[in-house]
Amino acid sequence: MTREDFEERVLGAREKLYRVARSYLQGEQDCLDAVSESVLRAWQKLSTLRREEYFDTWLMRILIRECVNMQRRQRRVTPVASLPEQGESDADTVALRDALDALPQKLRTVTVLYYMEGYGVRELARMLRVPKGTVTSRLHMARGRLRELLKEEIE
Repeated sequence: MTREDFEERVLGAREKLYRVARSYLQGEQDCLDAVSESVLRAWQKLSTLRREEYFDTWLMRILIRECVNMQRRQRRVTPVASLPEQGESDADTVALRDALDALPQKLRTVTVLYYMEGYGVRELARMLRVPKGTVTSRLHMARGRLRELLKEEIE
């Protein structure tokens, strides 16, 4: 894969990468840092990519690892203050975002990747290195939990 091909593929996936990072990390700067670090690592390890058709899955896996690592580092740091998020004004968007944030990480990840990013169950299973049945059961549990959370929000 040439530098131009790499650049084109990354630019095409940048919004998707940000949304997935957002499902893991709270702050916008943390999300941007995770995406940037993931792209850098992907470029450095490009020679380890066996098949170019799996580039997006490979890059997403690198991003997920980077987000998990950032979460681990953040647990060691005590936040000084919690700043309110800016730019979210639609009540439905805020309610959905809050409901997604309330999900356990494993359920949130499959939900975001499946419904918001359009990955299939097989691809998610390969990306997350779990059986297909695990992906479908996590999606089922996430839908049920979201239904409960959003029902409370409506009432």
